[in-house]
Amino acid sequence: MTLGFSQASGALGCTEACVFDDTACVPKSTNADLTTLEVGRAPLIPVFSAGTTSYTMTVPMLVTELSVTATAADSYASVSIAPTQPMTLSLGDNPVTVTVTAESGEQNVYSVLVTQTATPDFESPNLGTLKYVPGGTFQRDPTPTNLSTVSAFWMSRYEITRAQWASVTGWSDPSDIDASSGTGDPVQMMSWYDAIAFCNKLSLLEGLTPVYVVSGVDFSTLTYSQIPATDDATWNAATVNWAAEGYRLPTEMEWMWAAMGADTTSPGATNTTGFARAFAGSTGSNVIDDYAWYMTNSSGKTHPAGTKIPNELGLFDLSGNVYERVWDWHGTYPTGPVTDYPGPASGTHGEVRGGSWRLNASYCEVAIRIMDPQHSRSNDVGFRVVRR
Repeated sequence: MTLGFSQASGALGCTEACVFDDTACVPKSTNADLTTLEVGRAPLIPVFSAGTTSYTMTVPMLVTELSVTATAADSYASVSIAPTQPMTLSLGDNPVTVTVTAESGEQNVYSVLVTQTATPDFESPNLGTLKYVPGGTFQRDPTPTNLSTVSAFWMSRYEITRAQWASVTGWSDPSDIDASSGTGDPVQMMSWYDAIAFCNKLSLLEGLTPVYVVSGVDFSTLTYSQIPATDDATWNAATVNWAAEGYRLPTEMEWMWAAMGADTTSPGATNTTGFARAFAGSTGSNVIDDYAWYMTNSSGKTHPAGTKIPNELGLFDLSGNVYERVWDWHGTYPTGPVTDYPGPASGTHGEVRGGSWRLNASYCEVAIRIMDPQHSRSNDVGFRVVRR
């Protein structure tokens, strides 16, 4: 039984100051803070902290609904969110108010301004633009019945740069500087382990749910020196939460679909010829030197990300500069149609795609697959990220 109690008189009665818990007068809590404020689809700016009450976030026009959720720091406090969640978004500003009422009646009001843009692209405060890649179906090799269907996703416009690696992880840049022209170049010396660690670090930094789980690894405290430099069974057994909204490596099928320009030449149609392209952005009449850094024009090193012409989707360096790691283990392609194929369940090597500064033009072909050990670190291997 809980009764109002007056400290002044010591008698039972009504008061706003305290409650009686059968043994003593306990002051009512004045804590009207939040411990969590989450939106999920995009990062809050600034990153949430209980003492900050005003936030913004930006989503592309393709995100038409989202849910704001919040947890009070005190179990006796109540939380109300307006408008009712989930909320339908409209173009422009969509304000959200989160009111926390303490047991004592004191209140804190948190505001989130959700801006829906007129573009299908996502903006990351740490990476810049992630280009929208529509879903669709394509022929992945010369056999007409070998069709791959992929769902829509967003892909980073550029390969992850040396500067981005350092700013997101807080770690030193491991790139071979003799094979680089500066920190705006793609990061290299990237193992598959390094790449998935970066993805989870970036997700945590932006308040998104991490995609990857490695047994016994806390990515919030992981240091670079803790990432294995040799083949490691625990890291090889990393699992994926495909439903998470955080960052990840593209699958091999997603990478190939993006490199061939998706269905931009004929929206909605199956792309039956893109797999045979000589490089990402190739029309059959343009020249690779305008689109890719490779052995002939690279002068033996990487170059700043995005200095060549992008492909039809606005994605730079999908051919050349550095090889790009994908999620998949290497294996023989399945036969027939597949949907959102994630690659074999296990293997001895991973895949890298797209060619690099140190190899000739033939390695830039969209269909070329190269095996590489998951733990290997080479000065012509980097990565880019995607999310859904």
